[in-house]
Amino acid sequence: MDFIIDLVKAQKQLSPEEIEDLKGKRDEFTIPKKKLKIYYEMPLGDGARSTLYKLGFIFGKSPLAISTNLIETQHFQDCKVAVKVPTVFGSDESEQLFREIDTMKKIGYHKNVICMLGVCVLDEKPVVAFELADKDLLEYVQTLKETRTENSYFSSKIFFSILWQIAKGMEFIASKLIVHRDLAARNILLTDSFNAKISDFGLSCSIDNSALNEEYLPKKLSVKWLSIEALVSKVFSEKSDVWAFGVLMFEVFSFGQIPYPDLGLKDLMEYLTAGNRLGCPQAATEEIYEIMMECWKGDPEGRPTFETLANVFHEILEKATKSDDYESLMDE
Repeated sequence: MDFIIDLVKAQKQLSPEEIEDLKGKRDEFTIPKKKLKIYYEMPLGDGARSTLYKLGFIFGKSPLAISTNLIETQHFQDCKVAVKVPTVFGSDESEQLFREIDTMKKIGYHKNVICMLGVCVLDEKPVVAFELADKDLLEYVQTLKETRTENSYFSSKIFFSILWQIAKGMEFIASKLIVHRDLAARNILLTDSFNAKISDFGLSCSIDNSALNEEYLPKKLSVKWLSIEALVSKVFSEKSDVWAFGVLMFEVFSFGQIPYPDLGLKDLMEYLTAGNRLGCPQAATEEIYEIMMECWKGDPEGRPTFETLANVFHEILEKATKSDDYESLMDE
């Protein structure tokens, strides 16, 4: 798909002949038009630039199943899928979409990353087929907030399991030399069995990409999840994603509270450079808050890696399974 990005960046207007030529080009992730069905009457949500349909169907083997040839991907055939369809397709939108496609091709398959099953060209626009998920993490924790008065406690082991899975997925992404740059609860999808899957790679970049040290922050980046070095110096790395993981932890243990609700960009930069950080959320123990603070160290080198975070949450999860210490955190 890189050739399409190059065309868009060059602001080249595609003729009908060129469009047909693009349709004729095939790589290992292309879905033939006749093998993808979209149920347009079942939209899941409308974004500013695309619509996600919660039900589509791939006939035969998906390109992911064919290209990886892994046992874990072979069920992605004759299967239901989610489909992202662009509604706006200018140069900015196309670059973001193809960045996502290119990143997910590099990632391939991991059980804690939402799978891109293939790409199909419909009406001169690329649509992307993903594996299905049940809900996003932000929606889930906000639902818990609304219903918590009906229960005396909640199982925080679910939280620990989700965070462990996210750390494992981010460890894999980092191993591919990819920086996500938009890690937040809204971009973590959950299956009905609470398998966590990292999604939305439209703002990602490679470690060897010049975007890691930019003259200005892309307007689409969510500044309240950005690390202090990204805000001040426009520098991105795995450790800037670790900072965002700390903010994601805050979202989880505050049941979806917006971070820094009263701070704009300038005030946020001053707040953080002065050494201030988010407070301890209501459902977090001191141990959990200490992990957040480790993720928010001013020096990126002082923050843990995702490998370390995965090990830490694995140990916490094992400890929580053996005791009831974490089973009544909802009591006020």
